[in-house]
Amino acid sequence: MWISKKISINNKSHDAMVNTTGKQAEVEVPYFEGWDDLGSVEIDSKSFTIAHAVNVGARDEMIKLTLRGKSNESKQTKSRKAT
Repeated sequence: MWISKKISINNKSHDAMVNTTGKQAEVEVPYFEGWDDLGSVEIDSKSFTIAHAVNVGARDEMIKLTLRGKSNESKQTKSRKAT
């Protein structure tokens, strides 16, 4: 479901339409200079990495971002014993 939210891109606030599902999100944000040199996006205090960004229709009106959440999963530190 698309929801209007304030997001932060490279520490700058933007009004955007956001569709989140688990660790993935789609964002539509009005065109802004420097859109193709992006770092991370913060939505509701959650940080996402940008998987894909496109200037929709090459019209400099809307930027569509596909995001992936940063993984906080713990990794196995001990190997399994061979039996």
